Amino acid sequence: MVRTLHLAWVVLFLVSIRVTVPTTTGAPASCPVDRSHLVPRFGGRWFLIGANVPWLNGGFGADFGTVEEWNQHTYDASATRAMFRNLRQQGANTVRWWLFADGRGAPEFDADSGGAVTGLDQNFLPGLANAIQIASEEQIYLVFNLWSFDMLFADSTPFDRGEHAGGHRDLIVDSARRASFINNALIPVLRYPVGASGYTIGAHPNVLAWDIFNEPEFGIDEPPHFAPAHGVAQPVTLAQMQRFIAEISGAIHRNSNQLTTVGSASMKWNSTGAPGASGNFWSDAALTVYDPQGYLDFYQIHYYGWMNGDERFWSYSPLFNDWYEAGFDKPVVVGETPANAGGTNRTPARLLTDIHANCYAGVWVWPYFNLNDSTGQWSDAQSAVRALADAVPDEVQIVRSSFPVRVYLPLTIR
Repeated sequence: MVRTLHLAWVVLFLVSIRVTVPTTTGAPASCPVDRSHLVPRFGGRWFLIGANVPWLNGGFGADFGTVEEWNQHTYDASATRAMFRNLRQQGANTVRWWLFADGRGAPEFDADSGGAVTGLDQNFLPGLANAIQIASEEQIYLVFNLWSFDMLFADSTPFDRGEHAGGHRDLIVDSARRASFINNALIPVLRYPVGASGYTIGAHPNVLAWDIFNEPEFGIDEPPHFAPAHGVAQPVTLAQMQRFIAEISGAIHRNSNQLTTVGSASMKWNSTGAPGASGNFWSDAALTVYDPQGYLDFYQIHYYGWMNGDERFWSYSPLFNDWYEAGFDKPVVVGETPANAGGTNRTPARLLTDIHANCYAGVWVWPYFNLNDSTGQWSDAQSAVRALADAVPDEVQIVRSSFPVRVYLPLTIR
C-alpha cells in the first residue's frame, strides 16, 4: 500500500535509511544491496518460497510419528517425492513440514497424561531421514516445525484426538521435562544419519532450518498483549515460552549447523514498527538471557486477512508494513498466508509479488494439501510461485557455493 507523506523532512528521513542505487538482478531498488534482508545460507542469501505441510496424507502429527491407538503412521515415500517434484517444477525451493504438533504421534512419553520424553518410536527417524534424502534428490530444502500451540490444549483421550494430544505444558515450564525433550528426542534427531550420505540430520544441507514453535503467542496468557487461543487449556507466561524457545534454539545451534526460527502468529508480536504492534518478543535480547545461543537466525510471521486492520491505528500486514517500516533487525519470512490469497485483497500473484517487493525474505503458502477451509491449497498458488521464481531466479535458485560439513555420530541414550 502507498502512504501519502506531506512533510519534506519525513521524506528525507525515509530516503536516508533506504538504499536507492540499482541492485542485483530482480531485487527491488529499495531493498539492501547486500541482500541482508534475505535468509543467509551456503555463502549466499535467499528468498524462500514454497508451501506448508501440516500433514502429508491426512495424519496430523502422524507423518513421522505413530498414533499407536489408531495404528496411524502416514509417511509415504512416493507421495513425498511427488510433492517435492511438483513444488520444484513450479519454482518452489522450500517446505515447512510439521513434526510433533500437539504430541499425539511423537515423541514418546513416560505417562499417559503429560510426562517426560523417553524417546522416539521406531518409525520416526527412518521416515524423517528418508524424506530428507528425497528432498536432496529433488532439490528441495526443508524447514521442520517442532511444536504448535496445540500442545497446550487440554489433555485428550485415545478416542478423541489421541492419548498424547495436548496436555504438554510441563515440557515448557519444567526444567527436567524440557531437558528430557532435548536429550531424548531433539539431539537424537540431529545426530541420526541420513542413509549413506555421510551427513546426519543436523548436518544435512537440505535441512535448512528448524521452526521451534508454531504461533506461540496463542499459547500465552498474559494481558494485555496475549490471550490464549480457543482450546488452549494450559497456557504459559511469556517468560516461560521465551525460555523454552531459547533453550531449544540453543540446543540446535550447539548440535547442528542449521538455522532456527519461530512461526510468530503475526507481526503484532514480532515488530517494533507496525502500527498497534506489541513489540518484538523474539529478539536476541528477549531470548539470549535464557541461553546465550538461544537467538533466532531469521524471523517468521504469519499473515491472514484479519491482520489488515484499519491501516491507521493498527495493521499487522506485510503488504502495508514493509521490512523497514516494521522495524525488523533480521530477515523475515512470511511463514503462512492463504494459498488462494483469500482476505488479503490481492490475487495470489500480486500477494507474492508485493511480499517480495516489501523486502521480506520469503513466503510459504498455506497449505500444500487442502484442509477443507477457506485458504485454498497449493494448486491455487503454484502459477504465482512459478512467476515470481522466474522473475528473481538469482534469489530463489539456492546455490551451495560453500557449506561446512559437520558430521555427528549417532547418539546412544543410556
